[in-house]
Amino acid sequence: MEKKDNKTIVKPKLAKKHLLRLWPFAKKEKPVYNLKKMRIPRTSGRALKILFILLRTPGIRVLLLPLLLRQAGLPSLRKCQVNDEPLMHPVHPVESQITLVEAKKSIKQFIDSADKKRESVPADKKTNSEKQSLFQPETTSDFHRAYLEGKTTPVDVAMRLLDIIRSIEESAVPLRPFVAWEEQEMMQQAKAAAERYERGEPLGILDGVPVSVKDELDMLPFPTMVGTKFYNTQPPAQDATTVERLRSVGALMVGKTNMHEIGLGVTGLNTNYGTTRNPHHLDHYPGGSSSGSAAAVAAGLSPIALGVDGGGSIRIPASLCGVVGLKTTWGRISTSGCPPLSWSLGTVGPITSTARDAALVYSILAGPDPRQSWTKGQPPVDLQDFDDSNLTGVTLGVFPPWFNHATADIVRSCNQMLDAFKSQGVSIKEIEIPYLDETRMAHAVTFVTELLSSLQTNFKPLRQPLGLDSLINLTLAQQFTGCDYVKAQRVRSQLIRNIKQIFQNVDAIVTPSTSCTAPPIPPDALTKGESDLSTLTELMRFIPAANLGGFPAISFPVGYDAQGLPVGMQLMGRPWEESFLLQLANISERFFVRHSPMMRFSLLPN
Repeated sequence: MEKKDNKTIVKPKLAKKHLLRLWPFAKKEKPVYNLKKMRIPRTSGRALKILFILLRTPGIRVLLLPLLLRQAGLPSLRKCQVNDEPLMHPVHPVESQITLVEAKKSIKQFIDSADKKRESVPADKKTNSEKQSLFQPETTSDFHRAYLEGKTTPVDVAMRLLDIIRSIEESAVPLRPFVAWEEQEMMQQAKAAAERYERGEPLGILDGVPVSVKDELDMLPFPTMVGTKFYNTQPPAQDATTVERLRSVGALMVGKTNMHEIGLGVTGLNTNYGTTRNPHHLDHYPGGSSSGSAAAVAAGLSPIALGVDGGGSIRIPASLCGVVGLKTTWGRISTSGCPPLSWSLGTVGPITSTARDAALVYSILAGPDPRQSWTKGQPPVDLQDFDDSNLTGVTLGVFPPWFNHATADIVRSCNQMLDAFKSQGVSIKEIEIPYLDETRMAHAVTFVTELLSSLQTNFKPLRQPLGLDSLINLTLAQQFTGCDYVKAQRVRSQLIRNIKQIFQNVDAIVTPSTSCTAPPIPPDALTKGESDLSTLTELMRFIPAANLGGFPAISFPVGYDAQGLPVGMQLMGRPWEESFLLQLANISERFFVRHSPMMRFSLLPN
């Protein structure tokens, strides 16, 4: 209120506040940022068994299930008012004007530049990061160049890799990135690649380069077990499309990597094969569900790995392990040969040491697949601006309460990278993204409903030897109704409309990748399992929007916390603009001082 000419003037906003106080039936404004920290007790061992028994006990479950669903946030989804039509798949129209000829030219130029030697930079022209950094991960270019120069061969690399895999499996604290590999099969691939180099006829820059594959993708001669002991006990009829494309350019397919059981978690916990450890600190989780893929890359066992991201399963482990993880636009990369655990959310993508390697793999994997109709009609891959460091005119959107909802170390590291981007011409614009909690719940309902449906087409999950945490989550999923699933798809439509409106003013939305760094592994979880939904929501705070909306997103390392654990930053971009995200991730490497993990191996001669 203010006084003017002895009269009291009531301002409109202030009047509204008074009305809300005095009139309890007045409609209250919904807060823009409504993500809350989940406080659900962790359970493990005997407590976990008791919880599962109670959830399966008639009478008790009637009281307990609604309580757990309320704690998880289901009422926020059921109560929200959404007028948008439900959208069952996040299909985005194509607006790119680049021709196929121009796109192929840009990829050739990119590969030619990647194939060049790392040129030494004079000391007086190096950045502070370059002066301080003593660690550089081995890249695809390093392998290719070493083969061309005769310093080593794919056979030598394969033998070295097999020795390391055997040694780490026998160690007191096994890293456990792999669940399946075959020595003879790997050596056959390596010999074929070595012969091509001897003839001077390599298939390209990836020929003979080790690549690891998540156990959620079909790859001969191994069964696709998705982190279980029973899902598919027989090898598939053929490779997944992504595996086929990597084989076609000579990649050395190492084996299947470990994962969180059926992808229903983001820590990497797996009591069936043993839990993968974080190479930066072996007592901490690597993130999931593509845990083995990220750990293999971080530990130097392969510069490239494939993951699948339905709820951050590429970006979260990439962030926690200090590597790069790319989730592409839905339909950009074929998921043929991937079990349909979350068919409207999941995408296949690369996990790599560097943004350049991520871009290289992306250029090979992206594109139409006759085996999947929804991959048709996409624009060609364009990498012509990848090495451009001038970001003048680029605007990044930041939603401050969301961006800052993370630990102090994470926020500090991400802000430092934002400052680095600003030095390259980037401007920052504050934005607002409503209904983030509803988005989180809509994603959860969509993910577990599709997962439960997929599992029930093959077997009855509650009668199978799944971990207790998976069984509990599936039990909760059974309580979701058809109306819940349809409401979730309405929220998906609303989200896409809101985000696209934001993209009219910004080129990408920036957040931390996770709200905390790699959590410690409780000793009892390794053998007894655990249910820890609070940690899950902390790791997934910035994740669901990209999956539910089908937008591309990337996680790349930007710092470390006080314990030396990696910090990742996430960029979410417009549909089909993965190249722009990769460009920014590439620029970030100039300003980031990378540390060698605690467990790190070299496959190439010094």
